[in-house]
This record gives sequence, structure tokens and C-alpha cells, in this order.
Amino acid sequence: MENKLDKEINQTLLLEKKVFMTLLNSIISQFKSTHLSHKFKDSQLYGFGNYDLNKPNLKHEFEALLKGYVNGKYLYNKYREACSGMPIIKISREYQSLFFKYLDYKNIFEFIESDLFTLEEKNKQLELLTNIETIDDHYYICYYFGEDNKMIKGQVILYNGWKTIEIKYFYNQNNEDNMVYSFNGTVNHSEDFVHFDTKYFDGSKKNEGAKFIFFIGKSSPNERQYLIGTYSGFDKYDRAIAGKTILEKFNSKAEIDAKVIDPFFDPIICQELNKNRIVVESNIRKNPLMFSKKSPYSEILLKSYGNYFLSFEIGENVFELKVKIEKYHFNIVSLNNYIMVEDDKISLINKGQILNFDFSISGMFHLQKVSIYLNIFDFTNHKRESRSDFIGVDINNNIVSGKLLIKDLD
Repeated sequence: MENKLDKEINQTLLLEKKVFMTLLNSIISQFKSTHLSHKFKDSQLYGFGNYDLNKPNLKHEFEALLKGYVNGKYLYNKYREACSGMPIIKISREYQSLFFKYLDYKNIFEFIESDLFTLEEKNKQLELLTNIETIDDHYYICYYFGEDNKMIKGQVILYNGWKTIEIKYFYNQNNEDNMVYSFNGTVNHSEDFVHFDTKYFDGSKKNEGAKFIFFIGKSSPNERQYLIGTYSGFDKYDRAIAGKTILEKFNSKAEIDAKVIDPFFDPIICQELNKNRIVVESNIRKNPLMFSKKSPYSEILLKSYGNYFLSFEIGENVFELKVKIEKYHFNIVSLNNYIMVEDDKISLINKGQILNFDFSISGMFHLQKVSIYLNIFDFTNHKRESRSDFIGVDINNNIVSGKLLIKDLD
């Protein structure tokens, strides 16, 4: 224990949030027990800002004990860090012995051996003290839907309390050794988001790497087991890419070393990320009709907007729905009260000859999911009705199919 103490004296003391809050509450309780007749605001209690020097405050008592200057706001700022969600509170060397001495403890070890903590809490704080060198490093596996339509894993290590980052992506090459792409960068915090800005080296030249944005909310980012965000950059085929990515937290470098080469992918993560990828080919398009294979048929899609009456026939039953297809945006919007259209998608297939409507329905309607295929020449001739077949899922989760009648309401 003495060796640990010698080590701890010469550097910043790291406290579990539970241990720090217990320390703080003990300090405040002891202070107030000797000043029962007073009521304290935070500034007066800790001794900062516009506080009354002639009234009791912790700053004055700490200075009398230390026989030197004490920043009255230091302990208050640490309290604010704990309230913001920081799981580890750092106490500088100048103050760590002062706070325990105020409570008549020799040091942190004597404090945590008191009856204020459970055995689990004691062991957790002791483990933190004995692993002080790496406590500011955090380990994650990064998942995204990558090249060749495959799920990809990468290692993410955040150093120095979320200040710098190292990322390694592992690509399996036909069951041979993994090819590794390495990036390093900086971490920036802004409002409720954290930004990763990475670079990579090509020989001696530093080049721009991928950019990441993750939502973290008001809490400390390393408190969360998973972080969900977006990335943008380029892939191994030198194409501009963007998409959704997920970080999963682990406890050590050894864990992520084993996890990254494991071929297993959590199906929950796969469901969220599969096909979630934007790719811009590395070609200069002189003509907008060459943007993609769909571009030459865009004029046909533009003719699909308007208000429509849909009549779904399932056996002898008929279910009616009115919808609007928005011009330019091509959203499908319900015109019926208390019915919503969601997860809607309109696309042209088969060289622009077939129009596909795909959407879900929420509300009191017999069908809950619908997929429709229409001959584009019949549908865009608004002078007559269009007929087609459809397949869907009804309110009882049965797969159903039937005939569809579409009338133009405009």
C-alpha cells in the first residue's frame, strides 16, 4: 500500500465519481455541522465570486489548514464536472491531501477503507489508482457498411481523455491476412456533438482522412456504451463516401484486438448499418444525364406528382386511401385524417418503364405495408384510370396481395 501511496502523491489523483461525491458531501456536512446557524449559497459555501469574506466559507478553512492560498472555486468546479456526467474526477497534487486532511484522513487509501463504501466501490477505486497510466485512454470498435457491400470493423483508441484519436480499419482479403488502413487525428467537442478529424500518411506526406460526427448529449462521451454518428471521407477505391457508423465501447486494447478479427457481427448493428452508404464515383460528369443510370428517366418521374385515390381490392373487400405525391420531393403524403404514410419511397426500375411505390401506413387502416408496381405509360396518362397488382402486409400481419385501382384526383 505504501508503494501505491508514493506513486499517487507525485501525480494527479483520479477519483471515481461515487468516491468524489462521497468526499464532497462529507466535507460539506462537516463544514455545516460547525455553522448550523448559517444558510449558504454556492459562492459563499465554497468561497468564490461575490462572497462575504467575514462569513464562514470552505476557502477560509482550507487556507487555514494548508497555510497557503486556495482557489475557492476549484472544489465547486469539480462538483460541476461530476454533475455533468464525468465518470472520473481529477484532483491536482496541490489539493488531494488537503481535502482528506480536512476530514482527518491521511490519504485516499484510508478514506476508501472507511465504512462509507461497499467492497465493490473500494475495489473499483483501488483498481483505478493502480492503473493510472492508461485510465485516460478509451477503446472502441467502429462498425460501418463498407466497400464490396460488406460490414467493416475498425479499432478506435481515444487518448488523453478524448483529445487525440487513432483509427485502424481491417479489410479481409480473400481469407488471407487483413489489410490495415491507419489514421490519426484530433477530437473536438462542440455543444452536444464530438468531432473526429483524421489524417493519414502516404510516405512522408500527410493527407486528409475521414471526418466523423457523433451525438453525445450533455454527458461525458466515454460514459456511453454505444455512440451513433456519421462519417465522410474516401474508400479504398478512391471514391467519396459517407454513411452511418456505430462505436461500441470495450475495456482494454486486448479486447478490441480480439474483437476486430472476429468474423461475427451483431445482427442488431448489421440491421442498422446494412446498405447505409453513399458513394460518389471518381468521375467528372459533363452531362447531368450521366449522374447515374436513373438520370435519363428523370422526366418520367417528374410526371408522377399529384393527388390520387387508391382502391385496394383483397378478395371481396375494398380499402380506400387518398394520397399526395409531392412535386420535386416525391414524398407520399396521406390525405386521410388519422392516417400517416411513413417509410415511403418512389423509384423507377427496368429502364424507366416501371414505377415502384413502397410505403408503410400507420393508423386505422387494414393495410400496414404496401408495395406497388405500375406501368409508367399507363400511370402518367392522367386521363384514365390505372390498374395494377400490389402486395402488402395487413393489420393482422398476414401477407396479402390483390388488385389496385388508381384514379387521378386533380
